[in-house]
Amino acid sequence: MPLDRSGSKAAVGHNIKAEESAGKPPRQALAIALNVQRDNAKGSRKALLEAAYKKHMKSKEEEGESKAETKKAEMEEM
Repeated sequence: MPLDRSGSKAAVGHNIKAEESAGKPPRQALAIALNVQRDNAKGSRKALLEAAYKKHMKSKEEEGESKAETKKAEMEEM
């Protein structure tokens, strides 16, 4: 079933249900629906979604860097 190409919250809910009924795991269905929303949003809504996504990705990068630093410190102690 095709996904709704819209930036609205209602479209996200419909897309999640469509992906789950197609057999996707809930987290994957959510990720697909939010990606479609971010790609198709317009105006200030798009800016808001892009800012939230960048913030999320930045925190993931920092988390990865801190894990790498911890691992490096552990290796130096050995």
